Amino acid sequence: PPQTTDDGDDGGSSSVDVAEGGEAIEAEMQGTILSVDVGEGDEVAAGDVVCVLEAMKMENDVVAERGGTVAGVHVGEGDSVDMGDVLVVLE
Repeated sequence: PPQTTDDGDDGGSSSVDVAEGGEAIEAEMQGTILSVDVGEGDEVAAGDVVCVLEAMKMENDVVAERGGTVAGVHVGEGDSVDMGDVLVVLE
């Protein structure tokens, strides 16, 4: 069965299904998405920047921990995110 990640905030339905063997890349802090550098179906390598998150007036690169294919992009430029929100899912 697919794993479900839930940020614990019951204010909305932000849980995302992650296929077995897949990996969710989550926001490590609250902020605003400045750019999304990948699209669904893109191949990424470990260390590739998937998006840029602005927090406390600093730009933070969000990188893939491992290589894979982008199965889903769950944010867009200008979106506000909370810590733990799923940004991108790899398969």
